[in-house]
Amino acid sequence: MTAEESVIKAPAGDLQQPHASEALGADPGLLRSLWASITAVFAKEARWRMRGRRAFVVMTVYVALLGLLVLAVYQLIYDRSQFQFGFNMARVATDQVSGNVSASIGQAIFTAILILQTLLTMMLAPALTSGAISAEREKQTMDLLITTPVSTLGLVLGKLVSSLAFVLLLIVASVPLMSLVFAFGGVAPEDVIRAYVVLFLMAFGIGSIGMLMSAVFKRTQVATAVAYLIAFVLTIGTLAFHTYLTISAQAPFNDPSDVRPAPEALLWLNPLVTDIDLLCTAIPDTFGFTCSYIAMIQGNELGAFAEQPRDSFWPKSALAFALVGIGATLLTTQLIAPSRRLRGWRGRADAAPVAAADAPP
Repeated sequence: MTAEESVIKAPAGDLQQPHASEALGADPGLLRSLWASITAVFAKEARWRMRGRRAFVVMTVYVALLGLLVLAVYQLIYDRSQFQFGFNMARVATDQVSGNVSASIGQAIFTAILILQTLLTMMLAPALTSGAISAEREKQTMDLLITTPVSTLGLVLGKLVSSLAFVLLLIVASVPLMSLVFAFGGVAPEDVIRAYVVLFLMAFGIGSIGMLMSAVFKRTQVATAVAYLIAFVLTIGTLAFHTYLTISAQAPFNDPSDVRPAPEALLWLNPLVTDIDLLCTAIPDTFGFTCSYIAMIQGNELGAFAEQPRDSFWPKSALAFALVGIGATLLTTQLIAPSRRLRGWRGRADAAPVAAADAPP
């Protein structure tokens, strides 16, 4: 080989070297790139959503109303206990309550906050996420976001987290008021932790459904309406359909040996039934409504010598919300840019034989 040939071939080898390194996968880590994409999108969306006084005013008003609700529950249970047990005037003047009444107050506060937080999640999560993708299309900025180095999955996760951030803040803001149940008793700390875990997974699942509708429909109004319809079906529709199947199976003309309970899986994504099981777990009452209903949908016999097992329904519901959230998020990613990831891998695959062919012997 002459000196001129070595001079000519050296730059060619240097130019092909980057392609060979890409073929070997020498690029930034996928997790680091995904995290950078999520933080970039989240910072952009959070500044827009949390800028101004509206978010802080809404949160302040919500905490104040929640505090009034807790005060009303306390006063209601206390007055009812006074009427039921016939406290004398001296005992009323000292403003003291017995241990049973105190536990009842703590359980009532836990129930009220849990149900209110569930309704809040079902109402706000679809509204906040159903316009995340469709709004970008209406403003004609979706193509610009796709052409940026931000990964599609990072884009979807960043928008999902930023959209649900307000709901999560409202849920976390109730923690100080929820901690009052420890002062009154009747509810264990693990019951409160269990309730908040379910609320977070519920917000993730319902919010992901709203994000998916935002990717399916081009108009925000249509996406929001469909997301609310799905939330209504999950809350009321599944409960009504399960009740209809249960009543039909218990009809007098049916053979008792052929009677089978309605499928329990119909209610795994029902937030109200999940709350009922959480209340049964936190406040076990063998002959109460909560445990008897959970025993009925699971086909268990509940009597004087049989108690409904704890943690029997809500783990399935929490797992169902998590799986729905993950599936809806991945499907949203493919709907936004179905060939973006395949195009990137195809480019690396095409570069490998070219680099191998141009490599010097």
